[in-house]
Amino acid sequence: MVAYEKPRRDIGFHFVDQVAREAKALAGIEAITSNSYTVRTTISPSLQRAAEEALQEGLWRYERNAGRLQFRGPEASVAKAVERIDADKKRADKRPAWQLALTQARLPLYDVHWTTAIIVEKPGGNKGQAWKVGLADGRILPFSVDNATAQKKLTLYDIVFVRVVEGRGKTAARAELRLPPTVQGTVVVLENKTGRVLAMAGGFSYPLSQLNRATQSVRQPGSTIKPLSYLAALGKGLQPNTLIEDQEITLPPLSGAKEYWTPKNYDGSSGNTLTLRSALENSRNLATVHLLDGGIEDKPEASLNRLCDLAVEAQIYRECVHYYPFVLGAQPVRPIDLAAFYAAIANEGLRPVPYVVDSIERDGETVYRHRPGGLPIVSVDHAAFYQLKSMMQGVLARGTARSIANLSPYVAGKTGTSDNENDSWFVGFSNEVTVAVWLGYDNADGKRRTLGGGATGGGVAVPIFEPVMQAVWAHVMPRTVLAPPSPEASQQLSCKSVDRESGEVVRRGAIEECLRTDAKGKIVDTQYRLISRAHASARRDRDEDARRRVRREASRESSRESRTVYVAPRRVSYAPWGWWGWGAPQHYYWRW
Repeated sequence: MVAYEKPRRDIGFHFVDQVAREAKALAGIEAITSNSYTVRTTISPSLQRAAEEALQEGLWRYERNAGRLQFRGPEASVAKAVERIDADKKRADKRPAWQLALTQARLPLYDVHWTTAIIVEKPGGNKGQAWKVGLADGRILPFSVDNATAQKKLTLYDIVFVRVVEGRGKTAARAELRLPPTVQGTVVVLENKTGRVLAMAGGFSYPLSQLNRATQSVRQPGSTIKPLSYLAALGKGLQPNTLIEDQEITLPPLSGAKEYWTPKNYDGSSGNTLTLRSALENSRNLATVHLLDGGIEDKPEASLNRLCDLAVEAQIYRECVHYYPFVLGAQPVRPIDLAAFYAAIANEGLRPVPYVVDSIERDGETVYRHRPGGLPIVSVDHAAFYQLKSMMQGVLARGTARSIANLSPYVAGKTGTSDNENDSWFVGFSNEVTVAVWLGYDNADGKRRTLGGGATGGGVAVPIFEPVMQAVWAHVMPRTVLAPPSPEASQQLSCKSVDRESGEVVRRGAIEECLRTDAKGKIVDTQYRLISRAHASARRDRDEDARRRVRREASRESSRESRTVYVAPRRVSYAPWGWWGWGAPQHYYWRW
């Protein structure tokens, strides 16, 4: 007979800390104890667990792929406990000693959701020996250890974290080693209409760090701030099919400054003409900066002032730093504030106020109850918000988050990566919720540690977002197609088939674009407001010539590869010509 033991809570520790802070700030309660107060919170336990699991696995996966995982030792060693249990010949529980020791072990990282396992066999002098681990349910599985340091230092009856890969058909189940990473991250899930925080993971593990990175830290948002610029431009009457230059630009010094600003694209390229939709979908820095020069206001400084006013109105920031790199994500932001802004886009302008406490009771009397409500962003109309939402849906369908293009009917969002890949983001929303994901190394020591070249939001944050979004649909609310324009937005919009590249309205095919109309219901033509028709036509001709050259060269390459020369007695094929690699990209400012 096994004595009953109350299971320990293993989720939501950062969330509970936020509950205590909110209770103190809003209800004036200094300390909450289970004996004196009944607190009803917004948490969804199943979603909270899924968010923590997705974050922990995603952080481990990033460091493994980057070759940065370090083995610091087993989670615990219970060799003496196994020996003691084995020596007790009168024990009633006849399970193997290793299984009892594993069941009784209490690990320091008690909120990590990988499976705990104990090493019961390791390669040695005897033939046939291999790595094997035992699980709490009594199973013994083959053990994959791909870390060289761990292979040298792990020994019998060490406890480790593993991920169990269940077998299929004739393939046996196996256990894969998991090592706690150094990189940190956060996931926050916000209900769009109400602001209820349904899940919040403030870091990899609460025992390792009590800092809640969703609410207590600020990080550079990179390109996840770009929707702010496009919202301002759409609010000024531009359309998703408005053409804009994606070429080099230098902005004059701001008042009181001396330096000019010359930003760059992530890949170093420039010279194209794009629609606003394509520019946002592919996160083009130069096109975004060109909006400052006539796309929002007549002058760059006036455009920057407008963006700062809009950012404060949307409560992304309390104060906005007036310098040009702001438009590419230079000013740090709290993840929860960025999530609330994206929820406002989903709501066509109503920004929810995030909260975690629904009510607090003492001795059956309600001493605090949250008052529902949101803050409308009144300087931009419903039509502009809907157009932006549609453009962000394209980020998944065709853009920098196309690895989850299958979710694009249901989700819109934006990737982001700060300078030198110090921060990687993806923030996405459905009709019901917004999910914000951030990864990066803590900067508490004053140093900025990069995630490494290529660690973009689309590559490392999106894979964490997807399982969280799937868990939302599995545990909280059903999956629904993104809503069409609201009645308020529909009065100002007419939806047509539009060629995504040229912005031209076509009879059929291409994509559906909802374009702003005037008081008479006629579409407002802004396609050539920022560049002339002649210039755009000449640019398209040059681009088409370039594409033809690429196709001709590809055809020649294919022809060369297919040619074969016979030299008896063996056959030799011409090797295909190789492409010259691009030089290392210059890293300037902030990008996707």
